[in-house]
Amino acid sequence: MVIGAGRAAAEPKGWLGWISGHRDHVGVVVDDGRGGRLSHRPHQEHLLASAVKAVHAAGYALAVERGRVQPDEQVRVGDWEAYYLGLDGGAHQAALTDLRIPFSNGLTADDPDRLVPLDDLVKVALLHSDNAASDFVRNRVGDASLRAAALRCGWPSPDTRSISGEVLMLILPERAPANPAHRKRVGDELAARLLTDTNFQLEVIGRFPHTPATYDAQRPWARRTWHGSAAHLHRLHRSIAGGRFPAARVHLERAYAGSLPEGVRAIGFKGGSLPGVLTLAFTVRWEDGRIGTAVLLADEVDEPMSTQAGALVDLTLTSLLDPAALRELRDSVVG
Repeated sequence: MVIGAGRAAAEPKGWLGWISGHRDHVGVVVDDGRGGRLSHRPHQEHLLASAVKAVHAAGYALAVERGRVQPDEQVRVGDWEAYYLGLDGGAHQAALTDLRIPFSNGLTADDPDRLVPLDDLVKVALLHSDNAASDFVRNRVGDASLRAAALRCGWPSPDTRSISGEVLMLILPERAPANPAHRKRVGDELAARLLTDTNFQLEVIGRFPHTPATYDAQRPWARRTWHGSAAHLHRLHRSIAGGRFPAARVHLERAYAGSLPEGVRAIGFKGGSLPGVLTLAFTVRWEDGRIGTAVLLADEVDEPMSTQAGALVDLTLTSLLDPAALRELRDSVVG
């Protein structure tokens, strides 16, 4: 559920053409910090995929600010992995590797009693998009903290559902409520059962082989997952880049820390992907104090285009760094 920071597998022109032909499935807000702006469907709801995890980082930072949690608080790895359900494209294993935690079975830590700092879980939730870490952080700081942090940044009522709850509704589709308004409550209830109910855990394990596994088979489920607007996500990232939540900013700025263009102090990033969905949010802090922010949310992306996600990553970031690239993106969006 994460887009890497790797380079393009295809020329960006392909994405410009796709955006031009799918304008009703794209939300874009760009402010490059020097007068270049673009806004397209800014307030329409789009799927967010793992881009929503920036809200988790903000909620954690607010809890730290209020003294409710400490970054060096020790977390048992087994308690983190209690939220692990797989189906994350190897994000959890990338997180374990980053934290130098052995996992000889290829899936979960050899030593569930090992301890890691809470701040490291925020790190891997952002850098590797580990779903289990995101859900642990959400439950540790409280859903109310996530919502309050987003509100401080100008985003009222963010969609802060349990990620594991949503995945459980993919594995057990009959548990999904008919009324979408009840989805968050049901997802939270399912996630809570996963932590404590052994019979339910066995039921989930037994259903894994029957879980939809292909890109197209998972798209109907993905369409019902968490969502938000480009404008709200843009406000969140711009606020964090401006210094509202330093404990969140440090993690958002990790992915590009080793590859900064001249004159740039830091690049913040959180993207995401689900079948049919690609989402990107960037910030650029220049040495002269300027801040640029770009958010691009794309729905109904077919599988061939999804394999070219790296090109969309580059296109979105370049729109902040190069006025000519922003003009090209604007031409593609507005026609």
